[in-house]
Amino acid sequence: MLCDDCKNKPASIFFKEVLPDKTVELHLCDECASKRGLLGTKKLSPLEILQKLLRQKSAQDEKVICPSCYMSLAEFKRVGRFGCAQCVATFDDHIRHLIKQIHQSDRHIGRKSSSGTKEGFEIYKLREDLKKALDSEAYEDAAKIRDKLKGYGVEDV
Repeated sequence: MLCDDCKNKPASIFFKEVLPDKTVELHLCDECASKRGLLGTKKLSPLEILQKLLRQKSAQDEKVICPSCYMSLAEFKRVGRFGCAQCVATFDDHIRHLIKQIHQSDRHIGRKSSSGTKEGFEIYKLREDLKKALDSEAYEDAAKIRDKLKGYGVEDV
């Protein structure tokens, strides 16, 4: 099919414009399409489009800077480590989704000791006292301490 405008070159572009009252269809060669402004100056490959988007994103990340250590978000993404403790608060909005992907949650819950903090400390202190009692051959005191440990549920005294 020849170009609808110049009628000399083969048409390589099909243009269809749907208007409320009519539809316009044109078959154009590259040159005539450029004259009508239907073609851009240069077609970008998918790789070039991706590189352009990444450069824009990186430029945006360079603008987010930690006020304490002056590390940018782009540098954090390259290195994978924070520059200081302030970086966590500075980059919080940008890394929240990343932390959620890594840890399956964005909140730190932590572990709870099965015996509790105060109770665990008491058991530790009683074990130390038991060692001292045994070293000094105070067996009556050692027996009392052993009984207290059993009261906490400690079997391997």
